Amino acid sequence: MSGFRTKLQGFALLALLLAPVTVQAEVLHIRLDKASTVAGQCQLVFVLENGTQAEFEQLQAEVVLLNRETRVLRLSLMDFQSLPANGLRVRSFNLPDLDCAEVGRVLFNAMGPCTPLEPRECTEALRVSSDTGIEVLK
Repeated sequence: MSGFRTKLQGFALLALLLAPVTVQAEVLHIRLDKASTVAGQCQLVFVLENGTQAEFEQLQAEVVLLNRETRVLRLSLMDFQSLPANGLRVRSFNLPDLDCAEVGRVLFNAMGPCTPLEPRECTEALRVSSDTGIEVLK
Protein backbone atom coordinates (compact mmCIF):
# COMPACT_ATOMS: atom_id res chain seq x y z
CA MET A 1 0.00 0.00 0.00
CA SER A 2 2.86 2.43 0.77
CA GLY A 3 4.24 1.97 -2.78
CA PHE A 4 0.88 2.93 -4.23
CA ARG A 5 0.70 6.00 -1.98
CA THR A 6 4.23 7.05 -3.02
CA LYS A 7 3.32 6.70 -6.71
CA LEU A 8 0.11 8.67 -6.14
CA GLN A 9 2.01 11.45 -4.40
CA GLY A 10 4.53 11.45 -7.26
CA PHE A 11 1.75 11.83 -9.83
CA ALA A 12 0.18 14.64 -7.81
CA LEU A 13 3.53 16.46 -7.60
CA LEU A 14 4.10 15.98 -11.35
CA ALA A 15 0.62 17.38 -12.10
CA LEU A 16 1.38 20.46 -10.00
CA LEU A 17 4.70 21.00 -11.76
CA LEU A 18 3.14 20.66 -15.22
CA ALA A 19 0.11 22.85 -14.47
CA PRO A 20 0.16 26.24 -16.19
CA VAL A 21 1.35 29.05 -13.96
CA THR A 22 -0.81 32.14 -13.93
CA VAL A 23 0.92 35.35 -12.96
CA GLN A 24 -1.48 38.10 -11.97
CA ALA A 25 -0.28 41.37 -13.45
CA GLU A 26 -0.72 44.56 -11.51
CA VAL A 27 -3.82 46.22 -12.93
CA LEU A 28 -5.64 49.49 -12.44
CA HIS A 29 -9.20 48.66 -13.44
CA ILE A 30 -11.75 51.38 -14.16
CA ARG A 31 -15.29 50.20 -14.87
CA LEU A 32 -18.18 52.39 -16.01
CA ASP A 33 -20.86 51.16 -13.63
CA LYS A 34 -23.75 53.51 -14.33
CA ALA A 35 -24.78 56.24 -16.75
CA SER A 36 -27.95 58.20 -16.13
CA THR A 37 -29.34 61.57 -17.11
CA VAL A 38 -30.45 63.60 -14.11
CA ALA A 39 -31.72 67.20 -14.39
CA GLY A 40 -30.12 67.79 -17.79
CA GLN A 41 -26.78 66.30 -16.74
CA CYS A 42 -25.18 63.01 -17.70
CA GLN A 43 -23.98 61.33 -14.53
CA LEU A 44 -21.24 58.76 -15.06
CA VAL A 45 -20.38 56.52 -12.12
CA PHE A 46 -17.06 54.65 -12.21
CA VAL A 47 -15.76 51.87 -9.97
CA LEU A 48 -11.97 51.92 -9.59
CA GLU A 49 -10.07 48.88 -8.41
CA ASN A 50 -6.38 49.30 -7.72
CA GLY A 51 -4.63 45.97 -8.11
CA THR A 52 -1.21 47.62 -7.92
CA GLN A 53 1.10 48.13 -4.97
CA ALA A 54 1.08 51.88 -5.65
CA GLU A 55 -1.06 54.20 -3.56
CA PHE A 56 -2.26 56.87 -5.96
CA GLU A 57 -2.09 60.29 -4.35
CA GLN A 58 -3.51 61.79 -7.52
CA LEU A 59 -5.19 60.02 -10.43
CA GLN A 60 -6.49 61.90 -13.46
CA ALA A 61 -7.52 60.91 -16.94
CA GLU A 62 -8.25 62.78 -20.14
CA VAL A 63 -11.55 61.26 -21.23
CA VAL A 64 -13.30 61.75 -24.56
CA LEU A 65 -17.04 61.14 -24.83
CA LEU A 66 -18.03 60.01 -28.31
CA ASN A 67 -21.46 59.52 -29.84
CA ARG A 68 -22.48 56.29 -31.58
CA GLU A 69 -21.00 57.59 -34.86
CA THR A 70 -17.66 58.19 -33.07
CA ARG A 71 -18.01 61.96 -33.21
CA VAL A 72 -16.61 63.89 -30.25
CA LEU A 73 -19.26 65.11 -27.83
CA ARG A 74 -16.97 66.29 -25.08
CA LEU A 75 -13.37 66.23 -23.88
CA SER A 76 -13.01 66.19 -20.09
CA LEU A 77 -10.29 65.91 -17.50
CA MET A 78 -11.63 63.57 -14.84
CA ASP A 79 -10.04 63.74 -11.43
CA PHE A 80 -10.42 60.37 -9.73
CA GLN A 81 -8.60 61.76 -6.66
CA SER A 82 -6.65 59.36 -4.45
CA LEU A 83 -6.81 55.57 -4.55
CA PRO A 84 -5.18 53.31 -1.97
CA ALA A 85 -2.97 50.38 -2.96
CA ASN A 86 -5.15 47.31 -3.54
CA GLY A 87 -8.15 49.55 -2.86
CA LEU A 88 -11.63 50.10 -4.26
CA ARG A 89 -13.32 53.48 -4.82
CA VAL A 90 -16.44 54.81 -6.56
CA ARG A 91 -16.32 58.18 -8.32
CA SER A 92 -19.17 60.08 -9.95
CA PHE A 93 -19.01 62.84 -12.56
CA ASN A 94 -21.89 65.12 -13.59
CA LEU A 95 -21.57 66.49 -17.12
CA PRO A 96 -23.92 69.44 -17.66
CA ASP A 97 -25.97 69.90 -20.82
CA LEU A 98 -25.42 66.31 -21.93
CA ASP A 99 -27.89 63.43 -22.26
CA CYS A 100 -26.24 60.07 -21.50
CA ALA A 101 -28.32 58.52 -24.31
CA GLU A 102 -26.12 60.46 -26.76
CA VAL A 103 -22.92 58.83 -25.46
CA GLY A 104 -21.86 55.71 -27.36
CA ARG A 105 -18.25 55.43 -26.23
CA VAL A 106 -15.96 56.67 -23.49
CA LEU A 107 -12.30 56.81 -24.51
CA PHE A 108 -9.54 57.07 -21.91
CA ASN A 109 -7.33 59.16 -24.18
CA ALA A 110 -4.46 59.79 -21.76
CA MET A 111 -3.63 59.13 -18.13
CA GLY A 112 -1.90 61.55 -15.84
CA PRO A 113 -0.95 62.75 -13.53
CA CYS A 114 -1.17 59.48 -11.65
CA THR A 115 1.27 60.07 -8.83
CA PRO A 116 3.48 58.18 -7.93
CA LEU A 117 3.57 56.38 -11.31
CA GLU A 118 4.58 57.92 -14.60
CA PRO A 119 1.66 58.42 -17.04
CA ARG A 120 3.08 55.70 -19.33
CA GLU A 121 3.13 53.16 -16.46
CA CYS A 122 -0.38 54.17 -15.49
CA THR A 123 -1.64 53.67 -19.05
CA GLU A 124 0.05 50.26 -19.25
CA ALA A 125 -1.61 49.13 -16.00
CA LEU A 126 -5.03 50.47 -17.03
CA ARG A 127 -7.84 48.07 -17.90
CA VAL A 128 -11.29 49.45 -18.69
CA SER A 129 -14.75 47.94 -18.97
CA SER A 130 -18.42 48.86 -18.86
CA ASP A 131 -21.54 47.48 -17.22
CA THR A 132 -23.65 49.86 -19.32
CA GLY A 133 -24.62 50.09 -22.97
CA ILE A 134 -21.71 52.52 -23.41
CA GLU A 135 -18.45 51.07 -24.71
CA VAL A 136 -15.32 52.03 -22.78
CA LEU A 137 -11.93 52.07 -24.55
CA LYS A 138 -8.33 52.96 -23.82
